[in-house]
Amino acid sequence: MQWRTRREPRSILGFTLIEVVGALVIFSMGVLMVVQVSGALGFRMRYAGARSEIVVFANERLDSLAAEAFTSLTPGTTTSTIAAEGMSFDASVTITTMTPLLKRIDVSIAPVSGGEGPTHAVTSYASAAW
Repeated sequence: MQWRTRREPRSILGFTLIEVVGALVIFSMGVLMVVQVSGALGFRMRYAGARSEIVVFANERLDSLAAEAFTSLTPGTTTSTIAAEGMSFDASVTITTMTPLLKRIDVSIAPVSGGEGPTHAVTSYASAAW
């Protein structure tokens, strides 16, 4: 009587080393892409947070100046430095006399020394009673 050895199908034996290494390479590339995307997303979220803060600051400053009496608005430029989301910004307020009854108020915010970050500018007018 002859004994025959039965060969098991390849799928039952498991994976080859090359298949395992290939799967690990593909998996690690996917993980690296997710890490890069999350880093970029973190930067964008910080940028958006800083932009929101400087927009609120500019609008509040403009509203407070517009609420002041017309005669107390002295023409000129004032600057200050503000911080938002760990970034520093130069805030500039310029009041210009357009006519004896009209003054222009400009508020602009930009990153310090031309650094990276959002910018914002807003303008309004104040008028005297006729």
